[in-house]
Amino acid sequence: MQAPLHSAPFDKVNVIALIVKSVSSYRVLVFLRFFIAIIGGYAFTSASTALLSFVLPIAKQDAVLFSVSISILIYAVVFIYAFSVKSLKTVWISILLSTGAFIGLLALLKGWV
Repeated sequence: MQAPLHSAPFDKVNVIALIVKSVSSYRVLVFLRFFIAIIGGYAFTSASTALLSFVLPIAKQDAVLFSVSISILIYAVVFIYAFSVKSLKTVWISILLSTGAFIGLLALLKGWV
């Protein structure tokens, strides 16, 4: 008698276990940190730049110029933050919530809502 090729049947439980195992893999975790650092950092930087240029009490063109100049520093800080915090969930939540808060505050101040 020949042994079966696989010991467990292919069902949803095995697929979910495989996905959970692959998500906890080191390469996937590093990819997720790079993703939030690049994409989330861009969103955070653009939202904070827009808000900062709107609330600075100086001439409009000077506020925009200052905000764009400081955006390089903001993006670098967010990128470093994405890799300095131990918990990946904390990084995702903090960047996405603060970006949403900046966009919401800008919408309220500009009267979009």
